[in-house]
Amino acid sequence: MDKTYCRGCKAEEEMHRPIGQHWWARYDIYGIFTGIYCDVCYNSGDSSKYPYRKDSYQHLLEHGEHIWPEEERGY
Repeated sequence: MDKTYCRGCKAEEEMHRPIGQHWWARYDIYGIFTGIYCDVCYNSGDSSKYPYRKDSYQHLLEHGEHIWPEEERGY
């Protein structure tokens, strides 16, 4: 069976095709594939192991900006 490797620590795992459905496949907030990273590297907070930002937004319409006044946001 083919192998795939974590891009952060080079841990080895069985290959799954298509690669985007591998449980180590990572995507940014916009759905762009960033690579194969194990959970340890992804959650480490170390930019040498996972160099991409992991932004998340509370609402898809905001994308980092508040479009409603503070009193209407409800959070």
